[in-house]
Amino acid sequence: MSQLLRKQIAAMNIHYRLFPFEYFLDTQQELGMKSVELLAQAPHFWVDSEGHQDCTEVRKMAEGRGLEIVAFTVDSGMKYQFPICAWDDAVYRKSIPYYINGIKAAGELGARIMPINCAGGTADQDSRYAFERAVESLRRLAPVAAENGVTLAVEPMTKETSVIINTLEELQRLLDAVNHTNVKAAMDICTAAAAYETMEQWFAALGEDLIHIHFTDGKPQGHMVWGQGLHPLDQYVQVLNDNDYQGYLGQNLNVRGMVFDPSEVSAEEGYKGREFIPENYWLTPAAASKRNMEAFAPYLAD
Repeated sequence: MSQLLRKQIAAMNIHYRLFPFEYFLDTQQELGMKSVELLAQAPHFWVDSEGHQDCTEVRKMAEGRGLEIVAFTVDSGMKYQFPICAWDDAVYRKSIPYYINGIKAAGELGARIMPINCAGGTADQDSRYAFERAVESLRRLAPVAAENGVTLAVEPMTKETSVIINTLEELQRLLDAVNHTNVKAAMDICTAAAAYETMEQWFAALGEDLIHIHFTDGKPQGHMVWGQGLHPLDQYVQVLNDNDYQGYLGQNLNVRGMVFDPSEVSAEEGYKGREFIPENYWLTPAAASKRNMEAFAPYLAD
């Protein structure tokens, strides 16, 4: 059977936002986790255009439980508060300091990867404007990342959440335009599946430039606990092994009740419907994390 190292599974706090940070860390320690991808969300961690929370105590809390913060994710696409592709100069002047502070926080926390999305354009604009702003932003942020020992991992978003960088091809064009060793690629397998892309295609196109993966089940989207969706975990782990992937697999679980419409994806495309997920991970985050790790258990080499 294909195998993964336990340290490659990076627990995320995204579905723990209704609970104290200590509860999240305690749960991961109990589950035997080794790695954390920390999402900068209050009350766990704050960062904005003016500064960021002191990292010393946060890092100490994690390391005291045998956990390493391997990636640090700022909100670059969900709320559009600090859009990296903002064409409005007033917004842009706030956005760049926000990401600079995020990079500095990542370095202080010991994280070597900062996943980032490209959002901020609007549907009525020529998409090239948002693309040009994304390139400009990443070129400004890349030297800061290098100074802090951090690599930015750019991840596509779905067409429902961003007007640019929705596909592997668009991401490649962006990375080529930025052309910096501290700007690489991140993959979300749910987003890729929604774009009818495979993990094999991503590895073939990017190779070692694919440095981070958000790795959850889905239908094809959803960011679900493994076993609740339709993604073939055994096949995906085999692809990771075949490509000697040594990076982290961020567990961005984020279901708050969802309906799957089987009419959106035909059986010929490899999916069949299960109707409804009534569960809300935000209300029972530890239970969701536990079931997720139970699904990984047969594949863990340590």
